[in-house]
Amino acid sequence: MSFLPAISLLALLMMLPILLSLRQSAAGMQSFCLGCALAAIAIALMILAGMVSAILPVVVGYGALISACLFILLGFRGLLALPAPAFLLPALVLAAGIVGLVVSLNGDDRVGALLLVVGLASALLLVAGLAVVDRWPKARLACHVVIVISVAVGCAALFHALTPLHQSAAAPASVASEFALAAMRVAFLPLLFLAVILSVQSRIIAGLRTTIARDGLTGALSRGALIEAGERIFADCAARRRPLAFLLLDLDYFKQINDHYGHACGDIALKHFAETVSAFLDGRGAFGRIGGEEFGLILPDHTEEQATALAEAICRTVRETPVTRVHQRIRLTVSIGIAAAAPGDTITDVMIRADLALYDSKADGRDRCTIARQRQIDASARALAAAAAQLRQSDSRPQPEKATPRQATRQYRS
Repeated sequence: MSFLPAISLLALLMMLPILLSLRQSAAGMQSFCLGCALAAIAIALMILAGMVSAILPVVVGYGALISACLFILLGFRGLLALPAPAFLLPALVLAAGIVGLVVSLNGDDRVGALLLVVGLASALLLVAGLAVVDRWPKARLACHVVIVISVAVGCAALFHALTPLHQSAAAPASVASEFALAAMRVAFLPLLFLAVILSVQSRIIAGLRTTIARDGLTGALSRGALIEAGERIFADCAARRRPLAFLLLDLDYFKQINDHYGHACGDIALKHFAETVSAFLDGRGAFGRIGGEEFGLILPDHTEEQATALAEAICRTVRETPVTRVHQRIRLTVSIGIAAAAPGDTITDVMIRADLALYDSKADGRDRCTIARQRQIDASARALAAAAAQLRQSDSRPQPEKATPRQATRQYRS
């Protein structure tokens, strides 16, 4: 027995602590930990069998290796949420073990070399399948089939490569078959577990990014993610000289909902509103929660007229889709401010104009959308926008007289 399996053994022993640290991070990771430990034991027994020329370590090593492959497949079943029948995985493992043993006993170098080459190809397909399974949802079923078959074929080649009985056969007939034998002994198991580790870490990172980018209550983009998306979309539209519009949406009389029905119902109303608008948009634009009951919608390739038509449709959809709570139906309405990007604007300028337009929608009776006037965004306009936002938060009921933005600015500055 060559020293090459010892390299694989050391790699597995180094990966085992990493797998153990991830055992609570994804389904199936505990099975992978057991599979890695059993694989290390199996390789150690194969090395021992090659050193002492005894049959007992070979038998026990084969049993450990078959068990390791079974736990590996069980791990993939949990990690990929495979609806595989209970009998299928043990059958695949036993078939792989029998194939590897028969090829080793047969002593035909051509068949053995072919199995090794196919096993290495399966290892590459396995790594590729794990890399794309979460990125290509439409091809998920095909990736699952490729991964399971690749593991079974790779295990069969591994059984053939590791057994000391393989040494009784004649030397490999070519440099290519020698290379395939060495690569299978050294790389297959470490490569498999490395692919699993990278896949789980990728899922963890993706989950963290989703948590950061999404509002926890409504599922819409968070304020930071919305602004980041807005800057990216704004720069792209400006570079292509394409129109862009921004809608600022504010749920009407939200404080009354909280006061009359309770904050839990207010949360339900916010979630319902966000789901209703998101379903209506169906992927058009970037929709996010700015704060409280205020939401923003960035619409690339939308003129002012197109954005206005969309805003009116949103108002109508929200009005016609009340919240159902036990036996109560809570009617919702939304006010919207619309601003289209002009040459020389920044995304902040567009958002400020939309904020001022939203104030006009509130002042004119709510449940409507208003187009922003084109105006220079200076310090005064920013103060007006801040004062308008402050008034919207404090004003929950229609009043006989409304403070004008200029009066609100004086109050805000004082």
